[in-house]
Amino acid sequence: MKARMQARGLLPATMVAKLGLLGSAAALALAAAAGHAATETYPTKPIKLISPFSAGSPPDAFGRLVAQQLTASLGQSVIVENRPGAGTTIGTKAAAIADPDGYTLVQVNAALSYGPVLYPNPGYDPLKSFSPVASLASWTHVLVAHPSVAANTLQELITQAKAHPGQLNIGSPLGNPPHVLAEMLKMNTGADFNSVPYRQTPQLVTDLLAGRIQVYFAAGEPMISMVKEGKLKAYAMTGARRDTALPNVPTMAEAGLPQLTFKASDWTGILAPAGTRADLIGRLNVAINDGLKSAEVKAGLVKLGWEAQISTPAEFGAFLAADSEKWPPIVKASGLKGD
Repeated sequence: MKARMQARGLLPATMVAKLGLLGSAAALALAAAAGHAATETYPTKPIKLISPFSAGSPPDAFGRLVAQQLTASLGQSVIVENRPGAGTTIGTKAAAIADPDGYTLVQVNAALSYGPVLYPNPGYDPLKSFSPVASLASWTHVLVAHPSVAANTLQELITQAKAHPGQLNIGSPLGNPPHVLAEMLKMNTGADFNSVPYRQTPQLVTDLLAGRIQVYFAAGEPMISMVKEGKLKAYAMTGARRDTALPNVPTMAEAGLPQLTFKASDWTGILAPAGTRADLIGRLNVAINDGLKSAEVKAGLVKLGWEAQISTPAEFGAFLAADSEKWPPIVKASGLKGD
């Protein structure tokens, strides 16, 4: 109609241009209103949270607790789907290729950053394939051993491993931070531990308590309680400071291995597929952060021996970028390979 009216001389060209601009503005306004309406009604169906961890493992247990809080906050079920394997890359890829509609999320840990080093061509980019939603928690590890191990200090443990090559078994969940730390310990000390990878953490703990493996980089409860009860002996913490739960256990730096010290050995957080709308990300972030402040989640964190990490999506994104710079060189230097 504008073209016909202009052709008949009824509308000057300047007026046509103004109407065009008004039309664009109206379209943008309508789109914004539609987006606002979608945010107000989201979610309208259950949300899937992919857990690339084995069922019953500490990250999986905490993810389920967060999912319960999200269910209560959002008014829709948040269903946890376990898809472990290949150092978390299988479940992470499933999330990366999902529709970016806000109905698929994935829980990740530090393995996100170095997974592509262990498993080339995993089908996703740790940063480009995802939209950060929220960080959840962080924790450090403690190097522990079965009481039958003669060594009482970290340096004595290293000496024993060198004197008896391959006789001390060090266990770790395949492709996860304890696995990386175990290889770093060997690389930085020359200690000849026999690495025993596990697919399931519960089986690893069972074998550790039975003495079938002797050494492990453990984290949180109930491992800390096992140390206090004398079921395990502890040598050093990987954190930058001593853990208040084990005040007599030195840091790696204090024990003579500062290269094995990290402010946080591991962490967990929530991502969405890249392209997920910012308003949906924002709503999820608020709901997750509110959940982290709840009494139920705080109790869960105490039970695990973890520390809550509350962040905005942008802050979590910056953290992920830094983590992607930290871990890959370490893993490459260790020579660690995926299964």
